[in-house]
Amino acid sequence: MRRLVWFGCFAYFMVGLATVVFGALMPELLREYGRSYSGGGQLVFGQFAGFFLGVLLAPLSSMRIGEQWTIRMGMLALVMAHAFLFSQPGWMVVLVLAVLNGFGFGMTQTAIGTFILERAGHAGAMMMSRLEVAFGLGALFMPLAAGFLIAQHHWNGAFGIVMLLACLNFMLWIRKLLSHSSELPEAMQHHPQIHHETSKAKHAKPFSKLAIFIVFVFLYVGIETSAINFLPSIFVQHLKQGTSEATVSVTVFWMAMVIGRVFTGYAAEKISYFRFLFISASGAILFLVGMTFVKGAALSFALVFMLGLCLSGIFAIWIVFANRLFPGNTKQITSILIASGGVGGAVLPLLVGWSLDQYQARSTIGLISAFALMLPVCLLLIRRFYRREISSQH
Repeated sequence: MRRLVWFGCFAYFMVGLATVVFGALMPELLREYGRSYSGGGQLVFGQFAGFFLGVLLAPLSSMRIGEQWTIRMGMLALVMAHAFLFSQPGWMVVLVLAVLNGFGFGMTQTAIGTFILERAGHAGAMMMSRLEVAFGLGALFMPLAAGFLIAQHHWNGAFGIVMLLACLNFMLWIRKLLSHSSELPEAMQHHPQIHHETSKAKHAKPFSKLAIFIVFVFLYVGIETSAINFLPSIFVQHLKQGTSEATVSVTVFWMAMVIGRVFTGYAAEKISYFRFLFISASGAILFLVGMTFVKGAALSFALVFMLGLCLSGIFAIWIVFANRLFPGNTKQITSILIASGGVGGAVLPLLVGWSLDQYQARSTIGLISAFALMLPVCLLLIRRFYRREISSQH
């Protein structure tokens, strides 16, 4: 299991790189291809469309060809996408490759998350938090690497980095170093935890109640994505900072996310999943609201750091929490929630960007706070439906 988690972390680090590579290179890409910000919107939408497709197809592919081959297919898509992007093709080809990039990391992220969750048993929270740490490190590293490569006039090298790591990951999984866990159909015959959870599938809760979980992850990922994309703009408008200083806010945010995820699994197991999620969501609201009243740069950076800490563990624990309350449906639940998060990450930033255009940064922070306020509401609704199961998660 330890080797499986290390492979998963290495793959999630690569997924983190691939997820933010277009954002890190966006100004240079638009300048190189002579495109406006609408062209950047096309790239983001194309990547989201591919991600959504990859996430939705991952469970079906896992049932048809096995989880490991599904993971390899996602990695192969990343190899192909970034190999062509490295060669600096025409703009229309770049748009197609953005779709392929999203498809690759969406399928890889979903398949690996499911693969590990089904084998982690009661250590699911710890395992998912480690994967999220690796993802955060990749998302933190890519902008730094891209900035260095742009300064050296080799910006396309960022695509080369992703291609190289995707190749290494593909070779690790193609050698069947995980043969001891094999493909899912065989593993289910020999892995008691998986077999036990599958046998309980018939007792799963009605899927109409899954809507609450979908709304929660839709809001959470939308809030996180909005913070990543618009914190610099908020700092420029609200604190009158220069662009170079304002961009540090994203670095501070990601540092907090990585640090928080290191302790996520332990903390959630210690105080229960529900309490961890409720405290995290409530803290996020508190620090978001605090940003509307603070004008000093140092204190604002401190609030951003605390916001990152509060948001850091929510996604991983939410996935594990949902799978505990819907036992035996890991593939479907994980895929649905990741896909819902992808939709939130595409839709809510549009509203936040519109708010920044139409109103002041303070109103935009208030809008994000209103989204965050819905998170504990969802949790309270879930406690109402699943009081007995939630009390047993301690």
